[in-house]
Amino acid sequence: MARIGDFRLSVRHLFLVVPIAGLAWAVTSPFRDNSFLWHVRAGTVQLDRESVLTTDPFSLEFAGEPWRTQSWLADILFGALERAVGGIGWVPYYMFILSALTIVMVLVVTHHGTRHLGVTALAGFVLTWQAIPFANARPVIFSYLLLAAVAAALRHDRTHWAIAPIIWLWAMLHGSFVLGIGLVILEGLRRRSRRHFELAGIAVILATLTAHGIGIWSILLRFLSNRDALELIQEWRPPDYSNPFMVPFVVLVMAALYAATRGRLERDDLIVLIPFLLFGMLAVRNLYPAMIVALPYIAAGFVPEEPEHRRKEAPLMVAAIGLVIVLGAVIGLTRPVEFGESQFPAPAALEVIDEGPLFHGIGAGGYLIYAQWPERSVLVDDRAELYGHDGFQRYLDVADAKGWEMEFSDLGITQALLDPEWPLVEALATAGWEELYRDDNFVVARAP
Repeated sequence: MARIGDFRLSVRHLFLVVPIAGLAWAVTSPFRDNSFLWHVRAGTVQLDRESVLTTDPFSLEFAGEPWRTQSWLADILFGALERAVGGIGWVPYYMFILSALTIVMVLVVTHHGTRHLGVTALAGFVLTWQAIPFANARPVIFSYLLLAAVAAALRHDRTHWAIAPIIWLWAMLHGSFVLGIGLVILEGLRRRSRRHFELAGIAVILATLTAHGIGIWSILLRFLSNRDALELIQEWRPPDYSNPFMVPFVVLVMAALYAATRGRLERDDLIVLIPFLLFGMLAVRNLYPAMIVALPYIAAGFVPEEPEHRRKEAPLMVAAIGLVIVLGAVIGLTRPVEFGESQFPAPAALEVIDEGPLFHGIGAGGYLIYAQWPERSVLVDDRAELYGHDGFQRYLDVADAKGWEMEFSDLGITQALLDPEWPLVEALATAGWEELYRDDNFVVARAP
């Protein structure tokens, strides 16, 4: 083993680093997050106006309607970075840093509970496997780190003071800060501690002392009241466990059941575990937050009774393996940022679109806000709390060639950016629309 002071570095320690290094390749895969792009533009708008947004500036039909940026601080950070760098080339590094810090924090908590490198390393692989599809650029990535921070702070009485400030910061970055408050309340029930309920109350007060004030709660209520609209978005649907990236959560649930039936979980721990595991089953979006909270509890139930045996290892071998891992991560992070062809229209497609009203998909809306606003207002994007179920359904009906003539007439639409698979493509061709551009992912058509 390599010795650093009193700390002995072994290959088992490096096993903890391997999955984190793998994140470097995940975050530099082709960029597909349309939603993130409108967050960047919302940030530059707020910088210019020197105030948070309370009405919609981006859409064709809803411009001026009440709409608050729940992630206003994250948006401003994105906008400032875009202006400082002159683009979004910084995105992979920001994603890697936040994702890696989240995993490290969860593994520190896990190891504190297990004192077993092998169990902690295995937990790290499962956690990273689940983390890969959630290592996206949107503000929600802050919530994973801050949820892990709250969970870590709850483990020690001496760090409880940090919980309320963490949730206060979280409330400025993303609306999921209520998860942190919920975790504090569950931990209070688990410990039968009045102090935890007081901490939750302080966190509620601090969350209200942010830019939107009491309006932060109306943001959440409006969001939750549009559950029917959210169900039209893939990430808000129940998980499809045939997807390889959904499997880690199944492993987690099965491990929890096994450990519980063997009596290897503390009964009081179930007060926290069961709600978060059920929460993870509700929607794809919930899987990773549920794992962040649940994994340390479950891992503690798999510590072998025998002490962990650590054999002596040559320092040069440990250093060489470590160097290979680091080089692999560096190579991954230096890959250029590329836009995913299936999500973003090619420049040639945009060149044939004029400045008039445009029919387009939900995904393309985020990119159009980033690339063409204020010259172009969008018809729809993924802000469910703004458009609601009726707004999303109307767009889906038109894409399915239902009632498109009246809709286009009402909005003055004479051009469309379409998915080649939509029935609307054939309907427009039958109606005499001219096809100006086509590739495997997009079609541009214009009225005769």
